[in-house]
Amino acid sequence: MVAGLLRCRRGAAALDFAAAGSAFFVLLLVLIEGCWQVAVGAALDAGTREASRWAAMGQAPPEGYTASGYMTELILKSSGLPLDGAALAVTARSFAGFGALATPGAGTPGLGASGDVVQYTVVYRSAGLTPIGRALMSLGLLQIQLVTLVKNEPYPK
Repeated sequence: MVAGLLRCRRGAAALDFAAAGSAFFVLLLVLIEGCWQVAVGAALDAGTREASRWAAMGQAPPEGYTASGYMTELILKSSGLPLDGAALAVTARSFAGFGALATPGAGTPGLGASGDVVQYTVVYRSAGLTPIGRALMSLGLLQIQLVTLVKNEPYPK
């Protein structure tokens, strides 16, 4: 009877798929998670470039917005992804020129004035997209940070 069961090949494909399929499924979820995090980083980069262009022109924010609040709004709108505004933090420090960047404590908070160099730091705490991604990241979050330097246009004061 045991010899007959060992010769029987029915269900062998299902057993092979169960062994290899689970590893393939985990690899697929890790790949999806990695692609999502790269897409979030690229979207934040595009949104930050768009928002810093607006700020470099010295325009006033719309009614009801602060300058930094409107920059956050522009980053979220320009990113093209459904990002969480509560997970996004934008800080700006202005410097008199590029040489002042090397001096500790030389920058002042804010968008600066005409001709100033402004350093924008964007931090986004991204939650994992998949259960595997949330399990692999500490606290289920990945911090994406980017820094952009922009020189303000010589706009009238």
